[in-house]
Amino acid sequence: MIGNDVVDLHLAARESNWRRKGFLEKVFTTAEQEIISTSKDKDTTVWLLWSMKEAAYKAHQRAFNLPVKLNWLAQECKLLTFSLEHASGEVNVNGNLYFTTSKITSEFIHTSAEKDRSSGAENAIFEAPSSEAKAALIKRVSGYFSLEPAQLQLEKDAFGMPFLSLSKTSIFDRFSLSGHGRFSTYILSLINCETSVKQY
Repeated sequence: MIGNDVVDLHLAARESNWRRKGFLEKVFTTAEQEIISTSKDKDTTVWLLWSMKEAAYKAHQRAFNLPVKLNWLAQECKLLTFSLEHASGEVNVNGNLYFTTSKITSEFIHTSAEKDRSSGAENAIFEAPSSEAKAALIKRVSGYFSLEPAQLQLEKDAFGMPFLSLSKTSIFDRFSLSGHGRFSTYILSLINCETSVKQY
């Protein structure tokens, strides 16, 4: 299963004061707070770990068909690599391990999470409203299934997880959407997705 998250760093700086009393303790474990406190760029590290948790939880929610209830402290991040432009890591969510890769710029941080490293995940990032990411996702999936984009509808299930349907029947849910501020993104996996829509 896969998930993703994007953080608009300028918006986060304006609207989210992570230095306020109690914020770090509410969101990050003791080990994660240590990573932040020893970092040369604390702002970037905070939002990197945040995006790792969000992306991993989306993958976890999809994997176990869970309602939306993100328990920040039930997840713990471990950084494997961390540079000015990229990071990789692991997030343990209630004993389930998700592998993350992050793109870091001065404008945004985007993280994708995978339960299986061979998922063949494809990422797309847009400096545009979420409608553009959704349209691009539909175009990519419809092309894969040899359909017209207008034939697919983006819907959500009872737990708020998105899926694509054809004639009111779910045909594809191996994707995740995210948006924050100026940026919107998707991640999808078409590996081993050989089901023919003609069956539906």
